[in-house]
Amino acid sequence: MPSYRSLFIELERALGKVLLPVDRDATEPVRLISSSAAFLDLTRSVAETVYVQNCCRTLHDPVELFPTLDALGKVKCECRTSDTLDVVAAEFLERVGETVIWLFSDVGSDTYEISTKSSTQTPLRGAKKVREA
Repeated sequence: MPSYRSLFIELERALGKVLLPVDRDATEPVRLISSSAAFLDLTRSVAETVYVQNCCRTLHDPVELFPTLDALGKVKCECRTSDTLDVVAAEFLERVGETVIWLFSDVGSDTYEISTKSSTQTPLRGAKKVREA
C-alpha cells in the first residue's frame, strides 16, 4: 500500500505540477499541496479529506483505494452542495479519481485490481456481427 505522501507525489507525476504541485517539505496534509496549484482550495480540500478518510495520523501512513475514492466523492458532493463545482473542477476531480484507480492497479497483487476499460472497448468472444440494413 502506498503512503499518503507517496500517493500525492505519484499524482503530481501523473497529473502535472500545475494541477497538483506537492511540497515535499510539508509536515501537515493541508500544506502538502503547494500554493501554486491551479485549484488551490479544491486540491487542498482533497488532500485533507483523503488524509481523514484513510484515518492517517502522519504523512507516512498507508492509504487505501476505497477510502481515497470516498474522499474524492465527498469533496465533489460538498462542492456541488455549496454551488462551487464548475465543469473544470468536476473534470479535475474525475481525473484525480481515474489516476488513483490507475495507480492502485499498478501497485501489486496485494492491492485492488480494477480494470478501467469499459465493456464497449473489449468485444465479446463468439459474438456475431449484426448487419445493419
